[in-house]
Amino acid sequence: MRKPFILALALAAVTALSACSSSHGAQVNPTQPLAYAEGKGGLDISVLRTAERDFPIYETPEQLATAKPIVAAGVIDGWQQGPILDSTAGPLDYRVVMRVRVTEPLKGVKGRQSIPDNLVFIELSQGAVLSQPNVPAKQWKPEKSVEDFEKALPVGTKVLVFPIERPVQELPMANPGAPLPANAQLMLLPPQGLILEDPQLAKQGATSGATSLVGGLEKLNVGGAGWLKYRDIQSLVDHLKAQGFKE
Repeated sequence: MRKPFILALALAAVTALSACSSSHGAQVNPTQPLAYAEGKGGLDISVLRTAERDFPIYETPEQLATAKPIVAAGVIDGWQQGPILDSTAGPLDYRVVMRVRVTEPLKGVKGRQSIPDNLVFIELSQGAVLSQPNVPAKQWKPEKSVEDFEKALPVGTKVLVFPIERPVQELPMANPGAPLPANAQLMLLPPQGLILEDPQLAKQGATSGATSLVGGLEKLNVGGAGWLKYRDIQSLVDHLKAQGFKE
């Protein structure tokens, strides 16, 4: 009759040991989500959150990786002016381009002509324009400059991206933006397709046990607990490699 009590004590001891090792960063239980502290780090992801989206949600990184043609880890290499699109009426539509230097190609990178010298050029919305009542709408300028994006998400920030090559632009173009290298092609991201590692959260996580990852276009936890098991970009990359995503 005392066996259940003994078993309970044994389970409690194992749980306590697991929690202790996690707090020292030696091992994280992959079945348990880490604390998520979006907005409390050093990166300003608000520059990326320019629209509400209705989209099918992928519950795990490997589900998204399976569905998309390109998966790559790397660092932000810089920012540049993207295309400026025209419309029949109203202000122009400004885009910004994030350059990502691939350090770990996981899927669809090697041999792809649209990714020259391991550089991925990702087109993002530059956000709202500033209304000027006494100026024609097509002369209104974006609220956020390229420099604002550089400050918010600086060069060297670690990222994981799941891009697709941009289809032919249907809208007329007022300005093509900064030139791209020969053969390079602009890429687009699905809502869950940009994951960033926040250096400040990484320092906090060493003691708090929180993940240093944040979602770019959408919150990381929009996909559920399956996205909150990885302390940093490298641990997420290692997981995807274990699932067969590696080149």
